[in-house]
Amino acid sequence: MCIYLHKELLIKMENTLVGEKTIAFSIAQEILLTNVNIPTIPANATKILAIVRQPKDQIDIPLFVKLVESDPGLFTRILQLANSPFYTEMEKIVSLRAAITRIGLIEIINSVCLYFFQKLLPTFPDLEGFSYDNFWAYSWACAIANRRLGHPNLEMGVLPGELYMTGMLHGVGKLLLAMYFPNEFSLCLKKARELKVPLTQVERDVFETTDALVASNVLKSWNLPANVCEGVAFHQMPELAPPEHVIIAGLTQFAYVIAGQSELGCNGDGIKMDLPSTYLGQLPKLKFSKPEVQEKLVQEILNSLKNKAESVISIPPKPQVQRRESKKTYALPSTKTSNQNKKLKKGVLGWVKSLWNKN
Repeated sequence: MCIYLHKELLIKMENTLVGEKTIAFSIAQEILLTNVNIPTIPANATKILAIVRQPKDQIDIPLFVKLVESDPGLFTRILQLANSPFYTEMEKIVSLRAAITRIGLIEIINSVCLYFFQKLLPTFPDLEGFSYDNFWAYSWACAIANRRLGHPNLEMGVLPGELYMTGMLHGVGKLLLAMYFPNEFSLCLKKARELKVPLTQVERDVFETTDALVASNVLKSWNLPANVCEGVAFHQMPELAPPEHVIIAGLTQFAYVIAGQSELGCNGDGIKMDLPSTYLGQLPKLKFSKPEVQEKLVQEILNSLKNKAESVISIPPKPQVQRRESKKTYALPSTKTSNQNKKLKKGVLGWVKSLWNKN
């Protein structure tokens, strides 16, 4: 009986997912077709990101060095990292090869990914409990945790580079909703805090889809690997991911929870999920499901995040959750947003929603 009910629930969720994916696609198209600045990935960035997805021992270091040195902004950023207080050597680093020797290839790769995605994605106005700096701090923490979960000793069979990119980009939909629909997204954040529920639960009420599904559609326009796009799309619901993408979605969900334990940045959720409640946390046969392995792994990741945070990314103080109801009121959408919504309702999204609501 329980198995039957479980299957019925999954079927219902899958049917709902069809509508959510349709609406997410429409929202993504509306965003990409407006004046919101979502640029295409430059040719050199595409080449670099293709390299950093590879296993460490397969990376063409001379080609990687050549590509990085061709981007002055990226090259400067890496040199700043190599000469930061975290690395205590007295001699100043002036070349990329010396930086790789000092920092390590993986740290350089991590910095490259962070640089490109911060550079490509637009900023958004700070919202209560969710700021641009906190967004990137949390994304970075999730990316670091996700890469570690892809280490060969855990036998998960996913490229660490793809896991890092998926962790870094898992929240891009929040960034886009915060920028394009600031009033509606602010309302989602407020309700999630007040009701102490996952942000996705409120997003489904307000947008009829999730930020992760919106993000996935935008990332596909960049021609990123399917594993990354689907990992982002389903990190909040790995059980519904296509079979070939279940693992990367599950690992990203696991990394998302670890990032929450780090207290770096903010994810906008009104409640913290625990590791045993995650999709992979409920699979006892996995190597890191063993309590002693999991405890050691999580502590290792948290220590790494704490040690590297100040040197890699500007981490602002974590905002305190208000226990009392804030005196700040959330007005109905402003004239500007209302005009956007009118335009939106006349576009593809409004048409899709009207059809879907009739069903």
